[in-house]
Amino acid sequence: MRLFTGTLAVLGTLFFAFVAFQVAAHWQQVPLAAVLAFAGFAAVWLTFAWRFHRTALVVSRSGVRVRWLWRTRTIVWEQVRGFHSGPDWLVPERLWLQLCDGTKVRTPVRRRRASVNRLRDGGTVLASERYEELLADLASRKAGVPR
Repeated sequence: MRLFTGTLAVLGTLFFAFVAFQVAAHWQQVPLAAVLAFAGFAAVWLTFAWRFHRTALVVSRSGVRVRWLWRTRTIVWEQVRGFHSGPDWLVPERLWLQLCDGTKVRTPVRRRRASVNRLRDGGTVLASERYEELLADLASRKAGVPR
């Protein structure tokens, strides 16, 4: 998935840059309305493509960042109670953060299944063994944080 979204974002950026240079080279022949329409479409499309590509679960010493298409949420380790797998409305098994206040936070990480799942949300799909390694790594990181 990352290869596809990265290619989409990079090729889109190159295409829009090429068109922008062509418009700049022939600025006297291009109507202002066309330039504004192109600029608006390019801005929306590139923002969407790059945000979609950057959906991720980012783990650091200070906490966990859950990055989705429309929202990024950073949670410090002291607020994280734990991690678990659970069903989601889109996929059968997704990684969830359990916060100390009882809130569950949906992450873009999910386990790959043998069955074909055509629905995509831009997240990371991991093989079962890698998914279990991630759960164990997150639990050990959480255990290493002083309360």
